[in-house]
Amino acid sequence: MAIKKGNKTIGRYWQGQLFSFQDQNKQWQKGRIVRVDKDSFFIKPEIVYYYLMGTDTVHLFTASYAFSDVYAIPKKGIILHYKNGRFEISREGGHLHFYWVKSGWLFRAAGAGYAALNTINTISDDKFTLKDGRLAAAGGVFLLGVLLKRLYSPVIRIRNQYRLENVQLGSQPAE
Repeated sequence: MAIKKGNKTIGRYWQGQLFSFQDQNKQWQKGRIVRVDKDSFFIKPEIVYYYLMGTDTVHLFTASYAFSDVYAIPKKGIILHYKNGRFEISREGGHLHFYWVKSGWLFRAAGAGYAALNTINTISDDKFTLKDGRLAAAGGVFLLGVLLKRLYSPVIRIRNQYRLENVQLGSQPAE
């Protein structure tokens, strides 16, 4: 299998490799590729539990998916983990470099915090005014965070620009 953007191959996946994707129901799936056919693939879901004394791996029944069932795949460096009975993007690790900045969370928190702090301090000193521009600056920082949240996505959506297709290989590529 290959993810392509135009004629350029973005990523390759073959039998035995771990593959993560979001299906059309927006549920994340993760597992080892068991088989690839012309228009479908089979994965064996794999769940890893981490404990103080080690790890435990659970393999579930093999599931089949058509290429058209794939809604999105995670971008490079994004890791999925199993939490609360389902797979989800792990936002705790360092593999999501600058996530708090890229997703706009830091700017939204800073803008809202500065606006609240400025309002409380000026009201307590009886000097509250909208003319000094401090609330406008806080609002601008907050809006920058909203814009970043709107633009940033940790996934590649499979649609017109990106596509998933079957590629016949003579043998497995060397790692």
